[in-house]
Amino acid sequence: MKRTVNQRKLRNYLIANKTQFKIVLADLILVVLVFAVIVLTVLSPFYHDILLMNDLYSQNYSAKIFLVLLDRLFFAFIAILLLALIHNVTVNHKLCGPLINFSNTFKKLAQGDLTRKVFLRRYDFLKNEAHQVNDMIDSLSNRITTIKTANELLLTALEDVGNSDVEQGTSEHALNMVKKQAHLCNEHLSKFKI
Repeated sequence: MKRTVNQRKLRNYLIANKTQFKIVLADLILVVLVFAVIVLTVLSPFYHDILLMNDLYSQNYSAKIFLVLLDRLFFAFIAILLLALIHNVTVNHKLCGPLINFSNTFKKLAQGDLTRKVFLRRYDFLKNEAHQVNDMIDSLSNRITTIKTANELLLTALEDVGNSDVEQGTSEHALNMVKKQAHLCNEHLSKFKI
């Protein structure tokens, strides 16, 4: 299968940036703490029975159950930790990948390039925000195109004034055209808040 321009590289999948690493680490710490609470809740009665009971048979039985549960919970903990790691990396990649795409688009916008858009993959998060950014880029591009067209008309009118003969009607008409185009440029520029 051929790579398209919109796909990101596989080497960026595990840790796209420091933010993704921090999120995965925090989630894994939470999983470990939750599992520790579950283990303590399940095993504490058996531990209590082992230490405080006077009956040797009951202590032996509680110790066996304690060890079997501890053994099974250890394997369950490893499985849950691996599943949580895979899930966290996948979900965070769907969040951090678009953030990198947003960042690259914003850098291009800061350089004055209005041709770059935010392109997300099928299962990425932040699709609504990407549409909003793309709509903003389209709106800015349309306004700048309108201003550019008005400015070109203004320059053409100024050249006509400079090249016109000293006839009264021609120069007055050209000056009115320049004034009209200047007001049009000013009107379009006034829509921007700086």
